[in-house]
Amino acid sequence: MRKCTLPILPVLLAAVITGVSLPAGPAHAQSKLSTDPKDREIELLKTEISQLEHRVDTLEGLNQRVKVIDQKVDVQAQKLDVQAQKFDVEAQTQQQRTLAMPIVKASDEGFSLSSPNHDYNIGFGGIIQGDGRFFTSGSDKDVGSTFFLNRVRPIITGSLAKYYNFNITPDFGQGKVVLQDTYLNITYFDFASLRAGKFKAPLDLERLQSDRDLEFSERSEIQNLVPNRDTGFDLHGRLLDGRVFYDAALMNGVPNNTAADTTDIDNNDGKDFVGRVFATPFKLSENQWLKGLGFGFAGSYGDERGSTTSSYKTYGASTWFSYTKGVTASGLRARIEPQAYYYWRSFGLMAEYAQDEHSLNRFLTVGHPPTPRQINSTDTFTDTGYFVQGSYLLTGEDASYGWVKPYHPFDPRNGWWGGWELAGRISNVAAQTRQFKLGFADPSVSAKTATEWAAGVNWYLSNNIKWQFDYANTFFDGGAGTTAEPKDRPNESVFESQLQISF
Repeated sequence: MRKCTLPILPVLLAAVITGVSLPAGPAHAQSKLSTDPKDREIELLKTEISQLEHRVDTLEGLNQRVKVIDQKVDVQAQKLDVQAQKFDVEAQTQQQRTLAMPIVKASDEGFSLSSPNHDYNIGFGGIIQGDGRFFTSGSDKDVGSTFFLNRVRPIITGSLAKYYNFNITPDFGQGKVVLQDTYLNITYFDFASLRAGKFKAPLDLERLQSDRDLEFSERSEIQNLVPNRDTGFDLHGRLLDGRVFYDAALMNGVPNNTAADTTDIDNNDGKDFVGRVFATPFKLSENQWLKGLGFGFAGSYGDERGSTTSSYKTYGASTWFSYTKGVTASGLRARIEPQAYYYWRSFGLMAEYAQDEHSLNRFLTVGHPPTPRQINSTDTFTDTGYFVQGSYLLTGEDASYGWVKPYHPFDPRNGWWGGWELAGRISNVAAQTRQFKLGFADPSVSAKTATEWAAGVNWYLSNNIKWQFDYANTFFDGGAGTTAEPKDRPNESVFESQLQISF
């Protein structure tokens, strides 16, 4: 046991000495810090400063990075600004180009080319009517059964500087080339516009209806008492929200049922004044029974002299009344015409009365050679006429003074047959009998009256195509036989079919 104990003592002694001496240092330092608070505070401040310096270094590094990023962002932003400006310029240029591009349209109403603001535009339309006319009795010696092109009219319309509208319509139908319409219309105000040129005289309701919208392929007998187209000026407008229309025209003056084809220049100093007022008072009403009612009154007054006399024709274009040789116009010509229409759902009705008062001069050679002498007889006569026309759309479309659009255009593949309409008409013109008694007309050549009965079927294949099938029978009083023993001219019966394309 001694041998083991003796070596351990030096080790334990060394351990005790070491254990006592090791804590002495820290204990002494702690005692020193605790006894000097300022030093301790200084140490703490140094530590905080060191930490702050570290943070500042970190922030400065970040700041440098941010500056670099900002510079990159600024460069990128400048690039984007340049690109944006370039894009804006290109967009504005493209927009200007787009706004400056014309507007092109093509539809069942025709073809047009217009400026973006519609101040300048031009439209292209037309009407083509191919007819087949077949007499079953009573045709005039100068006409016969035939196929013919009734109307072939390219129509050019447009506007200049928004308020100046024009129309140019030549006609190549019936083997002639004439300028049917050509006029300028100044339209600054709805209540007062001015038309100048050659156009339909604003008198007759049936004549003013567009050729494409007629219920029959030919107009009624009443057209023998009114002018067709004339040249002059027309002040016209709409009042009371379009419920009242008026015209006040000063025109050259043409014979009845004449389109001024060869009389565009008037050799007569006298002119015709033509006035018309037409009202649709219930146009804006909710009352469906009254909405389609329109009525008006028209008249003309002028001084016509020379060879501006009229001749009257039938549905089939046969002449049934004309004046004897040497009869000329000698002054007064006055027309009056009350007129009306009514449309309700599929039913349509139109009626007019016309009266034409005119002064005539008849030159006579009396006596025998070598001393013949010429005398003249002047008198005033009044011819009258009327027409009543009704129509009904079997397929339910709304009847109208304008164009009828079928609900279902003709398409046999889908079982659609277009729109179908029935129409009937009676019209009459009577020449004053004193004209025959005084020798201004020959009762063996010219009839005193003509009364026409007409029936028709209209087939609307589409918005642009119409096929008409008409039958007209005209009865006459006089017009045949001899001057001493006049007889009635034979009835004229004619079947006419017309295929029309319009746009």
